[in-house]
Amino acid sequence: MPLQNRVDPFGVLRAVPERGRLMGNRGIIHDPETKTLLKKRWALQAWIICLCEFRDVRREPMGRNRNGGKTGWTELFFL
Repeated sequence: MPLQNRVDPFGVLRAVPERGRLMGNRGIIHDPETKTLLKKRWALQAWIICLCEFRDVRREPMGRNRNGGKTGWTELFFL
């Protein structure tokens, strides 16, 4: 089952298998144990948009990607 980390053109997060070309960030809005979204979403309208590839850095989507095994920001992909 796909993760709910795809963003449609209206800003709605969806669980679909399609791949996005850009990655976004709205902070930490997931539980790394269940890989599901929290009820808390985001407070600001601004999006942070990044390239999907950067210096061979690999991240586990909705995982613990910070130093010390802490929850990292939620990887979102734009459709």
